[in-house]
Amino acid sequence: MDNPSTLLVAIMFVTVLAMAIGNTLMTCAEIAGGLRRPVPERLQLSWILLMLFALLNLFWETTALLEIEQWLFIEFLYVIAGPMILLFATSIITAPSQTEHSVESHDHYLELSGRFFLMLALHELWILGIDFWYASLTTISLISGAMMVIFVVLAFSNNLRIHVAGAWLIWSGYIISLVLRTVDATAAQ
Repeated sequence: MDNPSTLLVAIMFVTVLAMAIGNTLMTCAEIAGGLRRPVPERLQLSWILLMLFALLNLFWETTALLEIEQWLFIEFLYVIAGPMILLFATSIITAPSQTEHSVESHDHYLELSGRFFLMLALHELWILGIDFWYASLTTISLISGAMMVIFVVLAFSNNLRIHVAGAWLIWSGYIISLVLRTVDATAAQ
């Protein structure tokens, strides 16, 4: 990494990711410490934990940026858009309820879900763009495409059963992607 622009891109990428990770961790700390009232419902908690997992995974992928020798400003803007989208998504899903009544937690979750899932669909589209631009489309790209479709469905659904099924499918997609990346990394060594 002899190119200073590569270092600058990586620093900005990590800085935006760190803000999103910090936002998510502070929400988790408030919940664990009993400071968040009402406590988000289990479905919303599942998405908050998934966001933390996705953010840490993207942080781990930062090393791929260091392999790029030359950067165009448009590439920088595109690459930095991914962490920015996740920062916006975490800000949406971690937003506290404005009411004290936990009975309305479903309402609060559904109020947030449209914007949250559109952000996640946009992030999956960003991942597909990165795969197309810098690498090649793989099985993991197909999983990202499927998750993008699921996120769009969730964005426009108010059915909690569909949201629960979507959470299971998305968690499964992230875990399968992680396993595939681990197998690929192990095979490359």
